[in-house]
Formats: sequence, structure tokens, C-alpha cells
Amino acid sequence: MKKRIFSFLCIASFVSFAQNNSSFLEADGVLPCYTDHLHNELLENPEKAILIDADKNELETFTQFFIEHVYNPNTREAPYVIPIVFHVLHTGGIENISDEQIYDAVTRLNEDFNKQNNNWMDVNPAFLGIVADVQVEFRLAKKKNNGDCFKGITRTQTTAAWGSGANQSAAVEEAHGNFPSNRYLNIFVVPYANGSAGYTNYPNNWGGTSLSNGIYILHTRVGRFGTSNNSNATTLAHEAGHWFNLRHLWGNSNEANLESNCNIDDDVNDTPNTRGWTTCNVNGESCGSLDNVENFLEYSGGACRKMFTDGQKARMHAALNATTGGRNNLHTETNLNFTGVYEDLVFCRADFRSNTREVCPGSEVLFIDESIHSTNEWTWSFEGGTPETSSEQNPVITYSTPGQYTVTLTSSDGIASDTKTFTNYITVLPQISNLPFLESFENTLDLNFSNTWSQLNYGGDNSWELFTGTGFTGNNCVRIANLNESVDGLDDLISHSFDLSNFESNDIVTMSFRTSFKRRTTADSDRLRVYASTDCGLSWATRRTLSALNLSVGDAQSSQWIPSNKADWKTWHLTNINQNYFSENVRFKFEFRGGGGNNIYLDDINLYAGVNDPLALENNAVAQVSELSLYPNPTESEITLDFFLAQDQVLKVRITDLSGKEIQLFHIEAQSGENTVFMSVEFLSQGMYLIEIISPNGRVVKPFAKS
Repeated sequence: MKKRIFSFLCIASFVSFAQNNSSFLEADGVLPCYTDHLHNELLENPEKAILIDADKNELETFTQFFIEHVYNPNTREAPYVIPIVFHVLHTGGIENISDEQIYDAVTRLNEDFNKQNNNWMDVNPAFLGIVADVQVEFRLAKKKNNGDCFKGITRTQTTAAWGSGANQSAAVEEAHGNFPSNRYLNIFVVPYANGSAGYTNYPNNWGGTSLSNGIYILHTRVGRFGTSNNSNATTLAHEAGHWFNLRHLWGNSNEANLESNCNIDDDVNDTPNTRGWTTCNVNGESCGSLDNVENFLEYSGGACRKMFTDGQKARMHAALNATTGGRNNLHTETNLNFTGVYEDLVFCRADFRSNTREVCPGSEVLFIDESIHSTNEWTWSFEGGTPETSSEQNPVITYSTPGQYTVTLTSSDGIASDTKTFTNYITVLPQISNLPFLESFENTLDLNFSNTWSQLNYGGDNSWELFTGTGFTGNNCVRIANLNESVDGLDDLISHSFDLSNFESNDIVTMSFRTSFKRRTTADSDRLRVYASTDCGLSWATRRTLSALNLSVGDAQSSQWIPSNKADWKTWHLTNINQNYFSENVRFKFEFRGGGGNNIYLDDINLYAGVNDPLALENNAVAQVSELSLYPNPTESEITLDFFLAQDQVLKVRITDLSGKEIQLFHIEAQSGENTVFMSVEFLSQGMYLIEIISPNGRVVKPFAKS
């Protein structure tokens, strides 16, 4: 007898699962699909568990009746037509994929569901006779729920793009209105899908017909080009199969390749019981018979997955006729007319977007016409831009002066026209042209456009904020009230731009900053990562990652952490802001990912170039370097110096060979308290070297080995 086990699909509890199941991670470090964490959470609520069980029983009873007494695979002539909407959520990055990538995803989805993919005939011959033409056609909707015309794609710029599915769908509904799940198959294209490639729900009534009851999928799994590829493109068929009530081939354990999976079934007669596959062994046998490794509902890899079976087709058709979940309304003639899937493409309204909305002085912005439909005339107006007007469809405009600027587009098909205006649409950031730069937040009123910094909150919880009442310098700093915040919460503190183009290739620019942080337990996984960008924030390169263990001062503390003296702070010195970053629009970012720890504070962000020889500086109260340690030793690529100072001191740090010949020189504006300096030694040949720290009252020398 088949076991019927219900679960929610593919919501990722990424951290704990990945730590114990790293073999399931795909090439880009995400899980193919994960269900049991959320499922178990939902079942902990007794009232919710009753509703879940009722939906499961109702749908399964109807499915078995439909397959046994109604379904005939040979009598249906026309496909079920499903109105589909793609909701692109982004923060201005590459996750804001093109219309063309989405159109290709629709094409690929139709190919996979209708036995039109070009590799279905390559399946293991044992399964060739049951490769199914599912007879489901997906069409982009042309009308919103309120009757407005659109092209089946919405775009929402929001930090919720990196948050939970609930926050993502709420952001779409706030911006574009509701798209009920009994009228549209909603696909949320996101940069973060809870650590997985994608997830969805089985048909259910407990969740109602809300917009959120759709498919959530990484932008890297949509279509066959752009940010995705041909192999990744099968993820959408996998998740759509779940949305039509298909389980993984090994049932609902949600962990492939477990021996116990042989005792679980997917309730499909022509898919053999299997442990589940994470590799493409098309001749694999795991439960005593040949496995259908190339099925879309396997974990065998995108390029390996090629087919649905006839039995899976029957189960999906049952879901399309059941009242549970409202899938039976999607393909009705009334709903197809309501969603406009058959309407002609005629001009409707003006609309546009840009490849970015935040730029540095002198940067270019690409504007993309998204008028609906059949547009052939465009009149643009760009406040603060060069040129100020354009008649091109997709013009490129340069912005040179800091400020916020309005953009207007009037588009037409030659007969009708419409105008769209976005006020303060483009933000041109202020630029800092001189070093040294020191930010102690004493004169900062808020983290917004008028100051040097901005913050992005991706999870909807506490984010970087100006904090008054403590700081290493003065009474202000910035912090995240991280105590009791959600694990994996992500928050950015981003600088405006710096012009570093005047530095020479052999110059070194150093960044220092102070942190104060305590762990709550030794298991905390918080981290602070520092990035630099040479293209005004379109792309970022990691300059340093600091773990909870690195950051923490003193013992762990479970109560609210607020630093009260200078010993509660650490100072970090990054010496890798090198010639690769000597350009006009350099930005820096502090990214904090919560991992269960306490509050974190940040102060005294200092960016400086070479200074005068410190031995020539007047200093009547010289601070002695103490508690010096050097690690790792030997080292392959980087050496770290830890030391303590009683008060601020400019130091000279030299790398020499054993004869004393200087190889590299750094000037470090060291601070009182604990200091950590990171120095690259990749350029050194194997051998022994010396690091020399020189202050006005003497020097300290330590040997190290380059391996």
C-alpha cells in the first residue's frame, strides 16, 4: 500500500540543513528544494495542523477518484491553458532580469510540459514509452486583477527581495495589487529563495487564494540565458510540478539518497520507488529496480532531467480539476478572458525602468522602455541628465551632479499616446575627493542621502542605525540591535563614492575601522564582511570577512550588549585597497549577517593613504607596542598582526628579507587598544622574512616564513 505523506515544498532552512547535507548543495551553493523545516513548524500549531490534514485528505480523495473514474489520457484534445505572471523582485542588481529571459523561461516551461524539449527522446529506453505530453500550456497574462493592462511581468525594487517569501509577496502586492492564486500562477523571481533554488506549496485551501500562494525561484533558474543557463532552466518545471501536486520521486522525506526513502512513495504508479538521486546515473537502481533518474521531480541535476511520466500527468490533471487550491478555476474560459491571455497586443500605456537608480557623478544610466504594447515612438525628458531629451527607445544618459532627478517618458504607437513620470527617480550620490577620510558619526544626523552613508535592510528586522550614547570617539556610532534577531538577517551599510583616481600604482590606501561585538554563545555564526566596488556599487569584491569569533570581545553575553569603555572595541586595518581600486567611483560596504549573536557596533571608519615618516612626528607620549602576535606562520598568502597600544600611534610596518632589505612598507594609523593588521604576502617567494614594527621609541621584529 502506498504511503501518502503531505508537506510544504522547498522552503529552505538553509543553514542547519547545509551543514549536515553539503552533498545536496548545487554548484552555486543552494539547495535544490527543502520542505520539512517549515512543514514541521506549521504542524507545531495544532489549529494549522488540522487544516493541513483536511486539505491533504480532501485533495487525495479527489485525486484517486479522478484518476480511477474520470481521467482518460486519450480523450483530451486541447491543453489546459494557465495564466502566468512573473514578479521580479530586485535591489537594482543583476537579479532584475530582462523580459527576454522571462519569455525564454515561458517557452522552456511549455516545452518541458508538452514533450517538446529537444532531449526527451534521450531518456533511458526503459522509460521512453511513458514520457508524457502533459497538455498544459502556460501563457503570460495581459490583464491585472483590477483590469489594467500589462505584459504578465511586474518589477518591484525592494530590499524584501532578499527576505522571506511572505515579505516578498507583500512587497509585490503593495506595489502592484493582488494577483489571486485561483486566477494566476504567480512566479516570484528573487535573488534569495530561503537558501534554495526554488519552492512552492501543494494545492491547499488553508492558505486561501492569496498572491503568496505561488512559486518562488532564484533568478539564476529562470530561462536558458542571462543570469541562468540551460541546465538551471529545469528548476521551474520541477517547482511547477510541485504546484500541480507532484511529490519528489522518493516521496516527502525531502532528503534524496536515504535508504529509508525506499519505504516512501510519491503516489504515482509508473515511477519506481527510489532513494532519490543527486547525480545523473541513468541506469541507477536503488530500491531493487531501475530508477527514473531523468524525471523533472528528481535531484539528479538540471541537464539530467527530461521528462514527466503518464502517471504524473494524471495526477496533475486531477489537481487542475479539484476544488482544493482553486487550480480548477485557472483554465476556465471566464478566467482566461479575465486575465486577457488571448488578447491582441495593442498599445496600452507608457512605462519604463532603468538598469540602476543610484549612480555616482559621471556615470551612465540605461533606460529601458517597457511600454505596453506595440510602441514605436518615444519622447524622453531627463532632468539633470546629458542629453536632457531623447527619442530613442532605450537611451543611455549621463548624470554628473549630485542630487535626485525626475524622468518622463511619452510613448505612442502612432495613434494613441501615454505619459509616465517618476519623480526623484535617479539619485546621483555625493563624491568624496580627498583623503584622509574619517567617519566617527559625531556629525551624522541620519543614515540617508544627505550624509555619507546609506543602509539597506534585506530582512525587515533591525538594521544599521545611528546610535547615540556610546562610541569609541565621542558619543555616536552605528549599530545593529542584533540580539534576538533572526539568523541569516542581512544588512548593508554603504558609503557614497570616493575618487581615488589620483593615486599611483605603487601607492597603498588603508582602511581602518572599529567594532564592538559579543557572542551570545560559542555556536554563533554572525559575520561582518567588508566590500569595495569600482563601478559605483554595481558589483562588489570582498576585502575582508570577520567571523563572530574574530569580532567578539571578551566572554559571551546573553543580555543586551552596549560597550562602556575603550577596551570593549577592536580596531581593524585593511591594507588591500590597492591599485585595482584606484578609480573615480569607489564605494565601500559593510555587510553584516546575523548568526544568533549579540549587538554589533561600528565606529571610526578611516580611509587614508601614505603619511609622513612616523619617526619624524612629534609625540611626547609614545605608546609602546605590546602583546604582538603574528599568524599564520608559515603562511601562503596573508599574514595577520595582532598588537595592543596604550594610546593612538602612527606606526611604520616593514617587510624585509633576512639581510634587512626593505620589500614593502606600510604606514598604519594604529589606535589605542587591540589592533589587527592584515597584510598580503602573495607576491613573496618562498623563504624566511622579517616584519618590523617601528615607533618613535624603538622597534619590534618578528620572523615569518612564506610557504
